[in-house]
Amino acid sequence: MSTSSQSASWQLLRAVPAFAHLDTERLTWLAQQMRWSSLDKGQEVKEPFCDARVHVILSGQLQVLCTNVQGKELLLGELLPGQMFGNILLCASIPPGMSLVAAESTLLVVMDKVSTQEWLVTDVSAVLGILNNVTNLLWQLVNRVVEMGTLNVRSRLHMRLLALAQRQGIRNNQVVLAPSPTQASLAAYLGTSREEVAREMSRLVRLGLLQRQGRNIALINVDGLIALAEAQ
Repeated sequence: MSTSSQSASWQLLRAVPAFAHLDTERLTWLAQQMRWSSLDKGQEVKEPFCDARVHVILSGQLQVLCTNVQGKELLLGELLPGQMFGNILLCASIPPGMSLVAAESTLLVVMDKVSTQEWLVTDVSAVLGILNNVTNLLWQLVNRVVEMGTLNVRSRLHMRLLALAQRQGIRNNQVVLAPSPTQASLAAYLGTSREEVAREMSRLVRLGLLQRQGRNIALINVDGLIALAEAQ
């Protein structure tokens, strides 16, 4: 991870929902309290929950992973621009084996414990912003639990592809997922094997719903995939 005292402009903070209400003077102050950090794809955030620091994602994407003692990975979800993470209340119940890894080039800002507390004490809207962030993450996790408990692997894969398509932006019933998820990352997200993912992806190709374009995956009939998902 490369860092600098302020290698990005404070204007980038305005795109963060928790900061959007702040005036220029306050945003400038916040930027001065923050450490700006960049991660290359595949790099891990070092000790993300060791103290009361707050991390804010400005661009890119982080994957939240949990690895058990046997080395099996489960992808819990992603953190996207505008979202925050940290351990403000110094909760001691964080499960072992958790890590945050950049899925692509990612820019973060990090605020230490003292600056975080000063910011929260003087800005009620910031507290509400953090509560909203936590609530959204909680419901995302609830949805993950419901999917894992009620859908088979095939259906979970369809739902995952559709969610990625909506995030990317669907046009004319098609979308190219770029960068595309690997079979390994899909398996980690679905809690299954890479082989099972590969079999279902091949089936979607045969059905004319999916097409491989180099390293990318193209959904060439999104409505068809929706109909398939709803029929199961």
